[in-house]
Amino acid sequence: MPHHGMVTNFERLHLRLASLNDPTFGRLLPSNPVRLPADPNEARALLSPLANSMKTDQDVAGDVPAGLTFFGQFLDHDITLDATTEFGRVEDVDLIRNVRTPTLDLDCVFGSGPEATPFLYSSRHRGYLLFGNTVNPRDLARNSDGTALIGDPRNDENAIVSQLQGYFIEFYNLVLHRVSDKASAEYRAHTHISENPVKIAAALVRWHYQWIVMNEFLPAFVDPDVLANVLAILKRGALPKPFTNQTPFIPIEFAGAAYRFGHGTVQNVYRLSPTAELTLFDQQDGRPSLPAFAPRSTAVQMDPAFQFRVPGAATPQTARPIGTRMAAELFELPFAAATEDFHGENGLIVPAAELGSLAHRNIYRDRFTYQLASGQQMAAALHFTPIDRNQATREARLDKIPLWYYCLQEAEERGQGKLHEVGGTLVATVLLRLIREDRRSVWHQRDWKPIFGAVGDDFGFGHMAKWVDDNRGEIGFWPELFNPR
Repeated sequence: MPHHGMVTNFERLHLRLASLNDPTFGRLLPSNPVRLPADPNEARALLSPLANSMKTDQDVAGDVPAGLTFFGQFLDHDITLDATTEFGRVEDVDLIRNVRTPTLDLDCVFGSGPEATPFLYSSRHRGYLLFGNTVNPRDLARNSDGTALIGDPRNDENAIVSQLQGYFIEFYNLVLHRVSDKASAEYRAHTHISENPVKIAAALVRWHYQWIVMNEFLPAFVDPDVLANVLAILKRGALPKPFTNQTPFIPIEFAGAAYRFGHGTVQNVYRLSPTAELTLFDQQDGRPSLPAFAPRSTAVQMDPAFQFRVPGAATPQTARPIGTRMAAELFELPFAAATEDFHGENGLIVPAAELGSLAHRNIYRDRFTYQLASGQQMAAALHFTPIDRNQATREARLDKIPLWYYCLQEAEERGQGKLHEVGGTLVATVLLRLIREDRRSVWHQRDWKPIFGAVGDDFGFGHMAKWVDDNRGEIGFWPELFNPR
């Protein structure tokens, strides 16, 4: 028996065998511990100016609908949740448990189904998800404390991702209503999935969701040549090097660095409708902030056309191009604010003012918690020519670029605001591999195309939301899906 806190070689081998059922993260490359300076506070003093250099009060328009930033947040909540690591503490990545299933299966919407998670479903209308309440019929179902009844509580952390969750719930309920008529073309065309309308509806919603990931989300944020190269390799049944069949499906280099590119696309202010313009966290200039973890009033109801590409609508607000500048709102996170300095392992001290900064937290987790390979090391492993240090990293006297920052800098310098070779390959490979390895996914449905809301072959989240808005009235018992609290 191994000593307390140790793991046998057999256990490590078992944890590293890639499986969609593997509950851990794991590494793509070996750990890269802090070496010089040896004192962690001297290292922090070098890293802090790099994080500080990223802050900006200016919103910059890109070419990607702003809502896709929050779709990326919703997607992240569907596949990853690290509820165990502690800020500033070195972790054995092979033992970090991923609480979410590493598949794009919308368990944040469906939970584990009506039998295993009945609190998400109506007791009066079998298979339908609870949605709405008497205060706001377009809000999430909530208990008496105002807590959202959803598969992942994080999807109520701001008013935009909360409404994405809501649209998927409504979309599922409408699809279920369509296929519940066993004489309908929608039902008869999908009996190969199941004869149970609930299972048919869940499968169809998942395929529409996976289609959005493959055909709207990834093309929006990943350089087209990089994405095409990854897709071609995966279609051959292979993986880009250094990925192998034994590589964890959610490498920590993805979860802890590359996929955090979305932080660089956040704007300070969001327009949800003609009458609702909100800041991300703090009320400013008379504008309210996005509500979080609480009942949502009708005053902050999102018109999808302001955040997504909706057929027939004007151009939506856009996300910030991916780069090395971040919205000032992300440097004062209300849920991470502190009044005292953090004292971690090996004498590491993080000033209270930095604990509420997402940029500082990302870079410090890279070095002091996950000990990730540097951007240059990852570029070499992927057989790409590394980018040079920029002015900010030179002024910080850093020889190696933290991987998260490297992906942002690479997008800024080489990708015209999209993830390029390192960041794009990591993000596209992980997400597409998850879809490919799931035998029930849209990847394996030959010639399948979206059914509900598509305009020809064109379909994205905005199409789905418009279809929901146009057809919501089909369900005559919609108020009976409110949570009877």
